[in-house]
Amino acid sequence: MSPLLAGLACALAASLLLNGSYLLQHVGAGAAPTVTPLHPLRTLAGLLRSRLWLAGLALGLSGWALHVCALSVAPLSLVQAFAAAGLALAVPLAAWLLRERLTRAELRAVAVMVVAIAALAVGARAAPDGPVPALALAATVVVAALAAAALSLRTATTPPALGAAAGILYGAADAATKAATSAGHAGGLSAALLSPWPAAALLLSCGAFFCFQRGLQSGRAVPVVATMTVMTEATATGAGLVVFGDRLGATAAIAALHLAAFVAIAVAAWRLAPSQVLLGELAPAGQPIGDGRKQAGERSSGWR
Repeated sequence: MSPLLAGLACALAASLLLNGSYLLQHVGAGAAPTVTPLHPLRTLAGLLRSRLWLAGLALGLSGWALHVCALSVAPLSLVQAFAAAGLALAVPLAAWLLRERLTRAELRAVAVMVVAIAALAVGARAAPDGPVPALALAATVVVAALAAAALSLRTATTPPALGAAAGILYGAADAATKAATSAGHAGGLSAALLSPWPAAALLLSCGAFFCFQRGLQSGRAVPVVATMTVMTEATATGAGLVVFGDRLGATAAIAALHLAAFVAIAVAAWRLAPSQVLLGELAPAGQPIGDGRKQAGERSSGWR
């Protein structure tokens, strides 16, 4: 297996682990204290007291490690597309474990993602070699941070806005992680660690974590997860194409095919993300702990 295909396989496996971690963390965070960056240690301590949330964290860290491996050998845009398409595996698997049946629309979304993955594999190219585009990436990180701040710090911030802010920050964090792995390829581990990109990825991920967890607590989880998923793919894919010079394809036909696949994955992810939330709202014993179709944002969305 080529390094590119191995990286894309890691991206799919990482997505399956990360989506599984979300299901556990969503259930485990139900009784946790209010998530707020104003009291980060209290927030983290409250979440860590839940065994389910802790198990989800362990699963998520494993998925993150595989995601970094994927970014080290494959183009950012392709890795993010395959990561989003992991919902095509995660949602049916969760439905099977919880003995829930998928609707026809959900099955169609899964089929679209499978076809899109196959389309992206046609004529896929390895990540382009070259120095890390530091200025362009720094500008991307700054713009992402400002956009996320504008969405999350408004007085009238809504849960979907927090999900969008989290997605923008997660996508920018993926771009910074990609830059760190590129620096590592060029100059070894020390070059990667001494570059600014690991610190940037950590800060962006921390900001995304608080936005996402607070969005889940402050209202309906369905639009939060959907907007987070789509904005992560859009931000990371855009960074891959514009900043890192990822190519859509060697020919115009393949480029058009890949572009259509990117759009199809975003649309299908928007459809499957709510399904993932509703499955996550089923307690291990099979009793609902909160119906995402009926909840109407019972908590205030502002930070406190």
